[in-house]
Amino acid sequence: MYARVAWVLTALTVVIAGTDVWVTSMYRPLLSQQAVAVHGFPFVTIAVVGCAAMGALIVARWARHPIGWMLCLIGFTSSISLLAEAYSVWVVSADGPGSRSIGGVSGWIAALLGGQLSLAALAMVFLVAPDGQLQSRRWRIAVVLILIGYATYAGSLLTVSPREFDIDTRVDGAVGSLLSLLGLPFIAGGLLAAMASVVLRLRRSRGHQRQQLRLIAAAAVFVAVSFVYLIVVQALNGGQQTWISSLPLFVSYPCLPLLFAVAVLRYRLFDLDLIINRAIVFALGTIFAGIGYAGLVLAVAGLVHTRTSGFWVSLLATALVALAFQPLRRWVVRLANRLAYGARALPYEALSDFSRRLAETPSPTALLAAVAEAAGRAVSARSSTAVLQVPGSAGISKTWPGWSDGLPEYEVPVRQDGEILGSIGVTMPRGRRLSAVDERLLHDLADQTALAFRNAAMESELAAHVATLDRTTGALAESRRRLVAADDATRRRLESAISRDVLSHLEPMPERLRTLRVSGTGIAASAELQRLVTQTNTALQSLRELTHGVFPTQLARSGLSRALRSHLSRNGTTAILQVEPSADRRFPARVEAAVYFCCVEALSAGSTVARIDLGVAGEDLIVRVRGVARGDIDVQSIVDRVEAVGGTPSLDDPLVLSVRIPVGAEAPAPA
Repeated sequence: MYARVAWVLTALTVVIAGTDVWVTSMYRPLLSQQAVAVHGFPFVTIAVVGCAAMGALIVARWARHPIGWMLCLIGFTSSISLLAEAYSVWVVSADGPGSRSIGGVSGWIAALLGGQLSLAALAMVFLVAPDGQLQSRRWRIAVVLILIGYATYAGSLLTVSPREFDIDTRVDGAVGSLLSLLGLPFIAGGLLAAMASVVLRLRRSRGHQRQQLRLIAAAAVFVAVSFVYLIVVQALNGGQQTWISSLPLFVSYPCLPLLFAVAVLRYRLFDLDLIINRAIVFALGTIFAGIGYAGLVLAVAGLVHTRTSGFWVSLLATALVALAFQPLRRWVVRLANRLAYGARALPYEALSDFSRRLAETPSPTALLAAVAEAAGRAVSARSSTAVLQVPGSAGISKTWPGWSDGLPEYEVPVRQDGEILGSIGVTMPRGRRLSAVDERLLHDLADQTALAFRNAAMESELAAHVATLDRTTGALAESRRRLVAADDATRRRLESAISRDVLSHLEPMPERLRTLRVSGTGIAASAELQRLVTQTNTALQSLRELTHGVFPTQLARSGLSRALRSHLSRNGTTAILQVEPSADRRFPARVEAAVYFCCVEALSAGSTVARIDLGVAGEDLIVRVRGVARGDIDVQSIVDRVEAVGGTPSLDDPLVLSVRIPVGAEAPAPA
């Protein structure tokens, strides 16, 4: 929508500017000194159309970019001012059609929309260049200065009757002269502030923004130098404005919108090569048509000894030009592509360079980068992508020239023996389509790279398998380290328990037995023997407890559910054991041992609200331990035990430990 409005404004600007040229030609020669030095033909006309066109290009890329809209409005209002000025001079000075009052109103409109408005708008453009934003809030003061200056100047025009206005011999009243005198310094101050803004931005900028600002600074310097030249030359020739004094300034006018548009669009923001390409094609085609037509008319007229204005001579020349234009157009397009796109216009050179790189047996990543670059350069694409499909893993892709425009507009599969190995995709610049030659070129490239894609896919698949084996080996090594550490910890705990609970009772016995032998018989000896018996029984009980912790005899003798109940009652814990009827049976010994020690480890935290549920679902034993904080137990030890018997732990809920172990449909025979 916004782009359409901008292009409509551009079209209106072209029509109005063309009308201005026609009106000017009605009362003075277009190449006279008055037309060039005062009216600015053809430079101002080109600048007006260029402003609108460059602004429309920017709006087409960014709908709300302030610079684009300001350039469009500068071109549109300036074209109206040019036409109004030409018509006013024609009516007032050369007795053109229309009344004197209409000529005055036309001149008044030309003054209102003329140079002062363009200068004010130009200052605004410099303030927000190149990104459309002010540097900071403080620069709003410059905007206010510019607005005050133009408002004051416009106020001076309001003091004059539009019907009596004479653009050549303007006479303002006292108030009008004062307002005009006050308005111009404000606009000039705003313009100087805008120039200072550009200089500050340039000093602080880096990278692409610095390149943009260099162009904008060049435009500002060009205009400033032209103004100085105009003032100096007019001072030397007595204040008379001639085309020699005005020429540099007029030349700077068309350069302004062009440099602004290039600064905003060129640096990785828009593909200006397309514009250059189309301009070259149009210019060369026009030159050929004009020169060819004129040359053929003269040649045919000379051969047949007739006048060059004859109908049949013109018809014959037109036919010959039309016949020759299409073959020549192909040559012109190739030349334009070469000038606009450089080395990219030689597609098979790009493929030849790719073939040389392919002979070096690159890695899969380097291969894809080379394929993407070769495809992009061969068809002059804006971006290109090469994708390699790797069986059993995610595909690999590379994009040229390093950034992606999303999904490619055109994609060619890479096949070998009917199997799709990957794809090559390209996105063309705006306004260009993929030609039949380019499509065939991409298919040739896909055929050329099929074998390399096959080798790269096999290499990537092998690398993925090697990486998987490395991860598995690392996991096994880590599991072995955990098992060794757990075994060492168990031995240390067993040694500590024996020293504390058994040896403390057995070590004093030899000395006490010697004392008993010396003391003889009697009541004292009997009492001592009773104490020794008690200590011996205590040591034996401690040994039984220790052996239960190492591997409970009841687990092998009675099964999982009874062993767990015995453990709960022996340790006096308040945990609840819930066994479904389907789970109250024997399971393979390694499964029972794994589940038993997992439950013992889970209960080691001493939780008072723990609950163990045993059940069978299909061919799996389901164990759920609830109410145990995961941070208080050795979760990794439980996971290792479960996975060692082919089970699967579930740790989604922080207060629920769920285990699923396959046990088969049939129960094993009781031991």
